[in-house]
Amino acid sequence: MTVRIDLAQESEAPAALALLPESRGLPCEWLIARLDGKLAGAAATGWRTWGTPSGFPISIQVVPEMRRRGVGRTLLAAARDMAAEDADGLWSLAPYPLEGPIAAFLAACGFASRRRQLRFDASFQALLNAIAPVAERARRSLPLEARIVPLAEAPLEEVGWLLSREFGGGPFRALHGLRRRAAAEEDRSRAMMVGDDLAGVVLWRVVDGLAHVDARVVASGWRGGWTNLMLLEAGVVAGLAEGLTRMRFNCDDTVRDTISLARRCGADQLETTAYYYAAIA
Repeated sequence: MTVRIDLAQESEAPAALALLPESRGLPCEWLIARLDGKLAGAAATGWRTWGTPSGFPISIQVVPEMRRRGVGRTLLAAARDMAAEDADGLWSLAPYPLEGPIAAFLAACGFASRRRQLRFDASFQALLNAIAPVAERARRSLPLEARIVPLAEAPLEEVGWLLSREFGGGPFRALHGLRRRAAAEEDRSRAMMVGDDLAGVVLWRVVDGLAHVDARVVASGWRGGWTNLMLLEAGVVAGLAEGLTRMRFNCDDTVRDTISLARRCGADQLETTAYYYAAIA
């Protein structure tokens, strides 16, 4: 059996996107794998570096019935060769569990876990009890022009750049996702504006009666103060008013204040995942 790897042609983009929907909106090259002439998998390699150490993001998917035949390794080797002249390494496009088949595959291919992500489940009321006293004190120093607005009313291009600087992936991919999110019925995201300046954003949505916080980012000029706290309080108050009881959120294992808050409100830690990185020799 022979695995053949080719750059995806325009007519093959729908097939690549069907296998790799997370690459939608990402400036990337798609590779298509065929096993004895049949579609076997695809890889997407982003062309904007992110992370420390720097590297291109990559995502690979193999058709289930074609697995364990070397398709994934061959796709990864081709992606590595393609990126070798432009990047120092490769990052997984998404975080994955520290154990299991994906982790084993990545380890076998020279990837190591970096940037661990902790996932928590917390009570809205417990969160409000933990942050309300601090938020009340912080409110006294709020600028008069500070306000919290729905995502649809925020400058989405600026939000895209903010998310890109924090998480990588490029502002165009972020903007594509933001436009879809702002129009979605389940979206509850909010942005903090101070006059015409974007100070921060919290992206969250409601799925099957459960709140999911996808990102909470504060612009560099507004960190270390009230912005993060006000965004969190606004989200919690809105969730309680909607009748929600539980919130799930992720945080990097280096963000000690969020981890401390999770501990104070008795949040349950559901899982630990990580982004994976491999240097290109």
